Amino acid sequence: MPDLTELHQPLSAADFAPKKILSSEITRAKPSLRALGIGFSVSHAKRRIRAGKPKRPPYFACCYNVGDLGDVNIVAFYHPLIADWDLMEREVEAYRMRIRSAIREEMIHSIQVLTVKSRYDGSIELTHQFKTAERYYEHLLGKIIEELATTKEGADVVCTAAQLYYEDWSITSMQKLRETDKRLHGRDGYLVSELIRQLVQIRFGELTSEEAKGKAWDRKRLFNTSKFGTTENLLRFMAGTLRQAVPKLIKLSPTLAEALVEIERTIQKIQQIRA
Repeated sequence: MPDLTELHQPLSAADFAPKKILSSEITRAKPSLRALGIGFSVSHAKRRIRAGKPKRPPYFACCYNVGDLGDVNIVAFYHPLIADWDLMEREVEAYRMRIRSAIREEMIHSIQVLTVKSRYDGSIELTHQFKTAERYYEHLLGKIIEELATTKEGADVVCTAAQLYYEDWSITSMQKLRETDKRLHGRDGYLVSELIRQLVQIRFGELTSEEAKGKAWDRKRLFNTSKFGTTENLLRFMAGTLRQAVPKLIKLSPTLAEALVEIERTIQKIQQIRA
């Protein structure tokens, strides 16, 4: 696999900037990832096959073994990440925060997987109740959805989180969310892993990955921005709604609260080690 900063032709300073930023942010994250036992690799693939069809690769992906949730590895997809430089209007700090937030997103996903695997592997009861660690993970995600959907307020906030993540304003019901999860990820309940990630970012005082896209939202104008003027402003308002709802969501779902505590404890340990 080519090194991230390997150059094949002369580049202008402007062309080199996103490569340098991406490389520095990956270097910055690697000590924490190594401490957690999370692998990291860079893919130069321009297409990804999913369900037998070629798809544009994501920015990053959290990968792990089917079944036992082992060998957790974050893959950075080089070409879409570099392409975001222009989408972010070549603003150095905006692009840096976009990359940093995206790496943080996958780190949180990876810690979710690691904590679930650790709990499953250490429990005789869970290993008897669920055939694999992955089955147990899917059970937890489904249980969180059930707990949050017991009230209209909880369901509405989950739909807001889904609209942010999927960039789809039409997700206004739990049924629509289930259909979207199944269509894009093959199973319902997937969005919960993204909701957990959003809440962790919020509770640590960070921008959500969606907010970090900044002006890039306005290139496609995916939403009716109405009184907000720009898509960026609308999405920040939606993220603000999610921020205000955090205490309510935690109260509604004990399973969610437990997951957040475990993930945040792990992150804090890594921060203490690095300090």
